[in-house]
Amino acid sequence: MATARIRWIALNYNLPINPSKNRVYVWRKLKDVGAVAVNQGISLLPKGSKKVSELVLLCEKIKSLGGEAAIIEMNFVNQKDEQAMIARFEQQSEQEYNDLIANCDNLLLKIKARSSKLDEATSGEIKRLVRQYGRAKSRNHFGASAETEMEKRIDRIFDRCVADASDFTGQLKKLIDKAKF
Repeated sequence: MATARIRWIALNYNLPINPSKNRVYVWRKLKDVGAVAVNQGISLLPKGSKKVSELVLLCEKIKSLGGEAAIIEMNFVNQKDEQAMIARFEQQSEQEYNDLIANCDNLLLKIKARSSKLDEATSGEIKRLVRQYGRAKSRNHFGASAETEMEKRIDRIFDRCVADASDFTGQLKKLIDKAKF
């Protein structure tokens, strides 16, 4: 039984060396969509990715910056090469999730260790982690296994915040009861 083959979208581009900020811009955009570089100036996404439209827009932006760019639909002739490319995508996602998991663990330790409860800075860190998770999930084209672990960490942080809110509510209720005549 043959394994289903994947159709791929490749962005083939070339930018002038100067100004270098244009090259950095393209590199960041490719990272944002979760594309994997095959060679210098060639990056891939699976065709079914929701990020393909962003790659098409980037192609036009490269042209407007004085570069050359083309979007190409392709498939791998050698299945082993395709599996190696899928592994690169999976590795990229796993690394991103593992970094986020470490950040979640550190934040949870900070929340547990504090005598004061949820403050604005901690709330901001939680929001930032959730946004980063959303971006990582959108770039997870092949279902990295670390996604489940990341979700568990976010749930733990939320559970701790709910527990802290419940503690605060209980304390507030006691203060109100004491204040009643």
